[in-house]
Amino acid sequence: MKPAAQHQVFGRRNALESVTIGDYYTPQPKQEAFHESSARYPLAEGGRGGGKTTALLWEAISECLLVPGSNCLLLRRTLTAMEKGGIEDLFVKGIPRGLYRSYNASKHVVRFPNGSNLFFGHIKTDADLIQYQGAEFLFIGWEELTQFTYRQWDYLKGSNRCPIKTYELDGVEYETRPRMAAVTNPNGIGSGWVKALWITKKPVGEMALNYVPEDYEAIHSTYEDNFVYRNDANYIASLNAIVDPVLRMAWIPGSWSILAGQFFQNWDPARHVKRFDDVIFESWQPRWISIDWGFEHATVVLWWTRARLKTEFEKESTRSILLVYRQLILRHTNEELVAERIANANHTGDKPDHISAVYLSPDRFAKIDQHHSIADKMGDVLAQYDLPRPERANNRRIDGWRLCYTLLDTDGIAVLANCRDVIESIPQLQRDDKELEDAQAEGNELFLDVCESWRYGVMSYASHQAPPREVQMQERIKKIEDPTQKYMEYLRLSSRPAGADAVAFTLNRRRH
Repeated sequence: MKPAAQHQVFGRRNALESVTIGDYYTPQPKQEAFHESSARYPLAEGGRGGGKTTALLWEAISECLLVPGSNCLLLRRTLTAMEKGGIEDLFVKGIPRGLYRSYNASKHVVRFPNGSNLFFGHIKTDADLIQYQGAEFLFIGWEELTQFTYRQWDYLKGSNRCPIKTYELDGVEYETRPRMAAVTNPNGIGSGWVKALWITKKPVGEMALNYVPEDYEAIHSTYEDNFVYRNDANYIASLNAIVDPVLRMAWIPGSWSILAGQFFQNWDPARHVKRFDDVIFESWQPRWISIDWGFEHATVVLWWTRARLKTEFEKESTRSILLVYRQLILRHTNEELVAERIANANHTGDKPDHISAVYLSPDRFAKIDQHHSIADKMGDVLAQYDLPRPERANNRRIDGWRLCYTLLDTDGIAVLANCRDVIESIPQLQRDDKELEDAQAEGNELFLDVCESWRYGVMSYASHQAPPREVQMQERIKKIEDPTQKYMEYLRLSSRPAGADAVAFTLNRRRH
């Protein structure tokens, strides 16, 4: 038995022996590279007009024709069959009737004479994932992959399987090979994780687990690779007329250096994600908690501290940053149980963390009955564990996002590598279409809740505290090698009034 055949059925007749795919579709060079990719997860990416969606549609059809009785799935963000330019609209207008047995527009399914089925589906929110639980698809194709989240992509891996293990082509038996493929431009909520997996090949957090770079192949194309549009003056003029320079870079050359619509374009995992060994935790540094509470939405709890970074020579530095060092994500959990879970998680090793403040979503301070609010009920439980009662988080959105952006820009903030949802969420945040200084607010995706809690934690703790005077003295004296000079400096510092030698911890601007 041979491995799966790489050359598809584009030049062969289908089971009806009446229509040859090659009569209607001849792959152009970049499309052919997509079809012949041996990667488990090929991605056709780049600018607009490169023929990516057409290639994805024909790839799905060829899989259906190759493996009788198989199921294949094509996904887009929303399911509107006749949406102009959508992949299902492309099927209706461009695929000859002789290639398939029937098409049900209301159920969005195509049936082939060999018993295979092609489904057009959608994933608008995580709630839509449940419809694919337990389903089996030999091939799953994603239209505009950057419109989806990594969690959605990862979830569908569980449905990318096929009970049919072999198929025959030209008298030779081949093994079936479940695959997922996608097409996209470099703009959308998922630009960050797509770029990490296919372009830079430097995933972080959950994405890095069991990551095999060879499984991910990117095939880049632009309108210049498409014989239909490369000399179309009107189409080229329409692209060049795009006013937004970021969108123009995404849609014409298909550049991944700038992600259109991404709020934190300065997010860089190489700079902003730290390992435990990269930082120095100080017992005297403040620690605080931020909470974006939800029931139908997720409750996101983040633990914060100020920490110092180690230098490249593994020595201590005086540079202080804000650090998210722990996360807790809960769903459908009431406020008392949330507080219990926070208390149970609030320890480093066998020692409880000393928390100076708990910042909670401001709307959770409204009374839900005659006497109590969600904040009150959480506070009653937290107080039993010697934790502070919640305070209203600072909810100045534009100022908060601006401060977060500045801290990223100056390397004044970081996330510990174990906080995987935070790492995945920050690059997914998009600008608000109507208020460019603000970020996207509507939606029930997890990354929105995570970013809200992240903003609360930064904005609510906007002031920067200096280390205690005794700690400053010990740090200064420790650097003196001569015992006599060490003692003299101790006497000098001890004799000075408090505050005379204060060392302010400020943010260090990153030097380019």
